[in-house]
Amino acid sequence: MTHSVTLDVCAFGYITREWEVFPDGNVREIIAGPPYYFSAALARLGDRVRVVTKVAEEDVSILEGLRELGVEVINIPAKSTMKSKLLYKPSGREIEVLSRGEPFVLNDLRLCREVRIRYVYLGPLSTEDFNLEFVKEAASIAPVVLDVQGFTRRITGGKVEYVDWDWKVDAAPSISVLKLDDREGKLLTGAEEPEDIVDSLHGIGFREVLLTTRWGVFIGVKGRGIFSASFKVKEVKGRTGRGDTATAAYVHSKLRGLKPDEAAVFTAAATSLKLMKPGPLSVDEEGVLKFISEVYGARISVR
Repeated sequence: MTHSVTLDVCAFGYITREWEVFPDGNVREIIAGPPYYFSAALARLGDRVRVVTKVAEEDVSILEGLRELGVEVINIPAKSTMKSKLLYKPSGREIEVLSRGEPFVLNDLRLCREVRIRYVYLGPLSTEDFNLEFVKEAASIAPVVLDVQGFTRRITGGKVEYVDWDWKVDAAPSISVLKLDDREGKLLTGAEEPEDIVDSLHGIGFREVLLTTRWGVFIGVKGRGIFSASFKVKEVKGRTGRGDTATAAYVHSKLRGLKPDEAAVFTAAATSLKLMKPGPLSVDEEGVLKFISEVYGARISVR
């Protein structure tokens, strides 16, 4: 069956309920999950995105915010919603999983097949959310953008253990863009420097890599080089969702036909704007381009 182009991205992953617990005892409930910040940013930038998620009936109200932003949300009714407690401590952030979502299965991909799309996005939160067969089948629909974070998180007894992704070599040919941060990069490659992480991932078989660090973003395109741009942030007020926003900005850059060096600047700029304000990205494409001109001293023309 031939479909007209109706969507830029079909995104799979959990929309979650989370509670942030701060050292002073304050608790803040938030709506989160990789596809939440990812799809919200894409919609704000002007792209057409569908989210396929699994949320229990009693929690479906958490999906309304995305719909109000223009995101098409399809919920596959589930027995449980992914819920977590984020404990911020001097030693770093700890994650306590309160309830788990149900894994995605091959039949769920029908919700991407019924329309023509340009990218499939996968945003796992644990090692069990998607399997190799799902990734390979997704790649038969459209190029796959994978945020690897969940594949480095094994949940045991409500606690998160950080592990290597043990089937990464088998999955690499099916992944068009791999997103990760430097901590995940060290888990996957053993390397610590961004350029070494990217080179190692290219060696494993990943063609295109988006790596975020505290400094900024690195984009590695096999055969073309590594391109980077720094974050420019006066004060961090919205750390949660940083990586998801970077992924969205990079996908948007590709949808608009930007070259890798331009994409690095656009991704860093959009992420900087998100970091300075809690919640999802709150500016549109024009706002990002204006920020690039004023703060980065560069001019980028989108196509």
